[in-house]
Amino acid sequence: MKNIKKKKILFLITFLLMIIFTGKAFALDVRLETTEEFENWKQLSEEEKEKTIMPQPYSIEIPEEILEEYENKSTPNLIGSLLKDETNLNSVSASSSDSRFNLRDKLKIRVEDQGSTNECWAFATIKSLETNIALKSGVTELKDFSERHMDYSSISNFLDGTNSKGLNRRTGDGGLLIMGLGYLTNGQGAVLEKDMPFEDNSKEIYLRDLDKKVDTVVTDYEILPSLRKSYTKDSKGNTTSVTYRDESGKVYTDEEVKAIRKIIKEHLVNNGAIATFTAASKLNYYNNSSSIFSSTNYNCNDENVIRDHGVTIVGWDDNYSRNNFRDGKRPSTDGAYIVLNSYGANSFDNGYIYISYEDVFVENELYGISSTSSVDYDNIYQYDDFGGNLKLVLDEGKDGYFANIFSRDTNKTEIINSVGVTICDYADIEIYINPNGTSLDQKDLILVRKVDSTLDPGYHRIPIMPTKLNNKDFSIVIKQTALSGDTFNFQVEANVDGTVYDKIKSNRHSYISSDGISWSNLANLRVDGVNMSDTDVCIKAFTVEKEESNNLTSTVYAIDNQQVMNIECNTTKSQLLNNLNSNLVIKVCDENGNEVLDGNETIKTGMRIKLSNNEEYALIVRGDTNSDGRISISDVSRLKASYIGIKNSLDSYELRASDLNLDGEITILDVAKMMMLYNSI
Repeated sequence: MKNIKKKKILFLITFLLMIIFTGKAFALDVRLETTEEFENWKQLSEEEKEKTIMPQPYSIEIPEEILEEYENKSTPNLIGSLLKDETNLNSVSASSSDSRFNLRDKLKIRVEDQGSTNECWAFATIKSLETNIALKSGVTELKDFSERHMDYSSISNFLDGTNSKGLNRRTGDGGLLIMGLGYLTNGQGAVLEKDMPFEDNSKEIYLRDLDKKVDTVVTDYEILPSLRKSYTKDSKGNTTSVTYRDESGKVYTDEEVKAIRKIIKEHLVNNGAIATFTAASKLNYYNNSSSIFSSTNYNCNDENVIRDHGVTIVGWDDNYSRNNFRDGKRPSTDGAYIVLNSYGANSFDNGYIYISYEDVFVENELYGISSTSSVDYDNIYQYDDFGGNLKLVLDEGKDGYFANIFSRDTNKTEIINSVGVTICDYADIEIYINPNGTSLDQKDLILVRKVDSTLDPGYHRIPIMPTKLNNKDFSIVIKQTALSGDTFNFQVEANVDGTVYDKIKSNRHSYISSDGISWSNLANLRVDGVNMSDTDVCIKAFTVEKEESNNLTSTVYAIDNQQVMNIECNTTKSQLLNNLNSNLVIKVCDENGNEVLDGNETIKTGMRIKLSNNEEYALIVRGDTNSDGRISISDVSRLKASYIGIKNSLDSYELRASDLNLDGEITILDVAKMMMLYNSI
């Protein structure tokens, strides 16, 4: 017995020493996953790096389910999206199955001229923004935003100080498309062109010159699927066949390539222009190599060239003949994207050029903006000012959690009403908040939104149940479940040596977990190839400041903690408004924040009202646990499941809908009241 005790003590001592000297007992096995293209770029000399564009460091793997969906449908999910978004009705006549599409036929697109600047990346990103707003608004005129403000907002040194949100860039340096998208989501921009007009120079300016009113922010952008290409050629150099693959080396079938192009085309039809890169300085690949600005098309079939120019895809033509391209550089098949350049209307074909589908880079790194908003928040809490730039992988299943702890000014009364996340997987998302402090324990978290559809890779600002922040510190936890695969891939903003990102510093308040129970601070992890002490997960919190006053009252409904409760089932919008009192304008919105215009639409749990001071309230319909506005046997079953302890069967809205006696708990009394309510109906 004494020997056994000695062994136990020895083991315990060894275990404790391991913790003391290593700082961890059971560390998460996290690894960095980068693309071959990025690793090759890192090996270039500093001079060579200055002549090219840093490739996207991570790849987006498209699940078989998505490919099969697009392979099997002859038209995109266009009609469904149009029914949800009446402002998009001008796109009804267009489809990704059309052989030709051009945004110029719908919108009055300005052809810009970047002059001698290196702002091509900013022009491409801004055009994606401008066309998205026009399409979503149902107008033909494009708003005009400042590329110069986007460019200068990401440099560090100014005549009068240092920009805290600046990257390792100087005036006149080129940039990355993802930098522009970071600017459009972190609160810096976009600002109108008239507030900081374009100048054909790269002169240094004062930091105060950036102090402009932000007009529009991006609420969603997509990282679209990419195609890596390799070629076989004839003796002249013309392409005879193309092999398409993903980053892992998997070869795509012809049908899968068509499916990926259908995804790209669907974005053009529904959401506007797409920003991408080319190897524009390679003269031999233009159809008029002696005068490239007189060229009408371009096709590069050299896998060893480097990217050096940002452009904007505005359409496609499946029947554009391969014979239009220069002999010696011809693709093997017909078809080309219609691309807007940024060298003025006197260049190329009135500023446009056709780039073959087979071009080595045109489908390599694509970004498209999906939705925007005016500035409808008072504060942003974020550590990822520049957006996600690396992908980390946890090989413990496709479920994972990541979290940030934020601190705020306790003199303000704030309501958090939306959360921004950047993801690198096709994934399902649940959002939890601890409004009372730093704890990430499940008992302290409130489920404020379970997104009911799979999100695409990219950035998404998601409306949540408005929640009052009660403490100086608050926490946000994201549960992410990949659509397929067996790894948890998560996006981080990290310091990357030798790149524009090597000035990034971390607040060290980011955490990850494989189960939502045991958490690891990113700064304490050791991952080969990453400085984890300067790495953060990509979560943003958007809040509105609330004055302590009764802006909304009712003699019928219970109003508390940014919720309107006790709403009877089958209540219409008009009936709801008749029972609410406010000195402010009230808008009724669906759970995604879109205004409900029909007075006869039924109110459902999870919908919300917005006051003209930006204050929001969640709407809770008594007994409506499945958010359809009615009481059915499904609601009864879900309430019973909640009562017996299957908490995951209900999200936070639905739990509140289950609390029929408004005592803050789910008890047998609520079950009895639900049965009575169901029987009465």
